[in-house]
Amino acid sequence: MLSGFSQKNVKHLIRFLFVGGVCTVFNYIIFYFLMKNGIQYQIASSIGFLSGVAIGFPLNKKWTYQSESSITSFLLYKYALVYLISLVVNFFTLFILVGKLNIDPKIANFISIIITTITNFLGTKIWVFQK
Repeated sequence: MLSGFSQKNVKHLIRFLFVGGVCTVFNYIIFYFLMKNGIQYQIASSIGFLSGVAIGFPLNKKWTYQSESSITSFLLYKYALVYLISLVVNFFTLFILVGKLNIDPKIANFISIIITTITNFLGTKIWVFQK
């Protein structure tokens, strides 16, 4: 299927993408609602992003990676750090796409979500929930 990916890794990727899809839909609904109500796109994007993170942690921990470790402050710290890095990538992407390339913020946010999905999977798989 994918060179270098074990069956377990493929399963994790598929589950991560499903959870990510749920979180992305939630993220985008929040983002769009806030933008429609006059909130600046950077703030709307941040709130949507953080809402998706809050939903994603328990889903990824229990279902995607089937982690049985207790929720410790260190685990939450690592998860938050992965998504903080992702948020920085998100801001940078929006800055370039909207600020420099004049792409509509709604489209630019969607592109940014795709990019940050990759960074999130790698960070959670390799660092946060590794066994």
